[in-house]
Amino acid sequence: FTADGVPLAQYGGFGSEIGLFQEPVGIAVDAQGNVYVADTWNQRIQKFDANFNFIAQWQVQAWEGQAVLNKPYLAVDADGNIVISDPEQHRLIKYSSDGKVQAVWGALGSDLNSFNLPTGVAFDAKGNLYVADSGNQRILIFNKQ
Repeated sequence: FTADGVPLAQYGGFGSEIGLFQEPVGIAVDAQGNVYVADTWNQRIQKFDANFNFIAQWQVQAWEGQAVLNKPYLAVDADGNIVISDPEQHRLIKYSSDGKVQAVWGALGSDLNSFNLPTGVAFDAKGNLYVADSGNQRILIFNKQ
């Protein structure tokens, strides 16, 4: 957007081909300016460069439903790893920068190792991960590991 609120560009549209989306929800930008989109109903993450040229995509073994509460988000850490929320399965999934699953954690619950509809995720400058655990009405913070 410009200072006057005018959009600078638009990308995508409805579909399942590269560069198109079905329910894009989460979006993140890494240190190199690459853009990651949680393409929910296509069950994938799409990665684009700063000019929105396609780079890669990763299938996500999650985001199966089209329920209103299934609004996944993602964040990229300083090393290029991607963490996604999987609200319906009450978990987070961490991918390496080349799209390989590194970790899956969480289950339905209210203790410090559980989630209830995790949605927003973000990293701070120290690499700590913040998770909006919406069903439990709280924010969880995980240190870099």
